Amino acid sequence: MRNWLQNKYVILTGASGGIGRELCKLLVIKYNAKVIGVGRSEEKMRTLKTELGEQADNFSYRLFDVGDKAAWTAFCDELAANAISPSLLINNAGVFPSFGRVLDGSIEEVERVTRINYLSIVYATKALSPILCGDEKNKPAIVNVSSSSALCTVVGAAAYSASKAAIKGYTEALQLEETGKKYVGVVYPGTTATDLFRDDKNTKNSALDYIAMPAEKMAKKIARKILKKKKRAVLGWDAKLMALTAKLAPVTGLALIRGVMKLSRSKVFSKVFDQGKKEK
Repeated sequence: MRNWLQNKYVILTGASGGIGRELCKLLVIKYNAKVIGVGRSEEKMRTLKTELGEQADNFSYRLFDVGDKAAWTAFCDELAANAISPSLLINNAGVFPSFGRVLDGSIEEVERVTRINYLSIVYATKALSPILCGDEKNKPAIVNVSSSSALCTVVGAAAYSASKAAIKGYTEALQLEETGKKYVGVVYPGTTATDLFRDDKNTKNSALDYIAMPAEKMAKKIARKILKKKKRAVLGWDAKLMALTAKLAPVTGLALIRGVMKLSRSKVFSKVFDQGKKEK
């Protein structure tokens, strides 16, 4: 497998934690890429830079909200002013709100999730596409990290599932339009043990806790798919099962998954099913 990322600039969102953090370490240490991480926590970014040891010089970071359109424009202008032409943009940043019913959630929360998970990708892609560069063997590249929830909607995660499904549609359209011009890929990770997941006390010893793949392992899988320039990657046994279920039984399959979630009586789903006592 040829390492086409060596000495190339990579823009990686959500680099300060979870999959993004592990992916950043792989890209810098194993694949010798020059990564510019985008995130909001300077403390986490500094810690990450320290962990990179002798190769820390190949990592830098910018602190801004990925859901801020103006921030992407300013970042792009900065890169251009410094004659930095990235070869790969990885849109990985995301937020996962607690499970809850659609009608109980606030409009503001839906807007926040949509802005961070989906619109940030639109902003980043629009701003950076003109300065992404390739060479004789490799075209400019964009990889968007979606979720298995985009393939099989999960009850209690409406805003999240919808935002990740939007990534799916957006990326597939981009792939069709940029054929022959760019390598565009989309990744659908299954349940992953990230900070967003671990910080929710209701996930402890829940069904999700047992099926979650370590972030380091998921990052390795994503990196390999990128190196192979895969256009679509469904990663994790639960993700593959969800994708198959939605394909073979798009209605009854979703209802079956809902039933399993309810029978688990896990605290993580309490806001989804506690009110379900009135259901028939």
